[in-house]
Amino acid sequence: MISVNATIFIQVIHFLLMVFILNRLMLRPVMRQIDGREEHIVQARKDAEDLAAEAERLARERADMERNARKGAAGERTALKEEASSAAEAIFEDTRKEVAAIRERADQEIQSQVEKAKAALDQEVAVLADEIAEKIAGRRVNS
Repeated sequence: MISVNATIFIQVIHFLLMVFILNRLMLRPVMRQIDGREEHIVQARKDAEDLAAEAERLARERADMERNARKGAAGERTALKEEASSAAEAIFEDTRKEVAAIRERADQEIQSQVEKAKAALDQEVAVLADEIAEKIAGRRVNS
């Protein structure tokens, strides 16, 4: 059976002294290391979340810039198309005017040639009419 004597008090004191020494030499440094690692993990997670938020913000910003660039490009493309269309219309108008001028000159030249041909034909007709009249009348006819 267990007897309670003075050695039990010495064993309790030894146990408490051993707990105190182990706590000071082993448990506190290990617990400090564990707490340090926990703080490091918490800080790393916070940094990762901050970086993820920053990456998301940058992605949104990039998407906005891309959207604005596309809108700007569409506007520029429309402006360039309108400019090209107006330039083409101006070229067509110049060409129409040039064609009209060429046609006018050609019409004038044709009209001039027709008048010259009419005058020449009138003279030939007069000569032929005189010859026909002379042949029919059998003598020279004065006109």
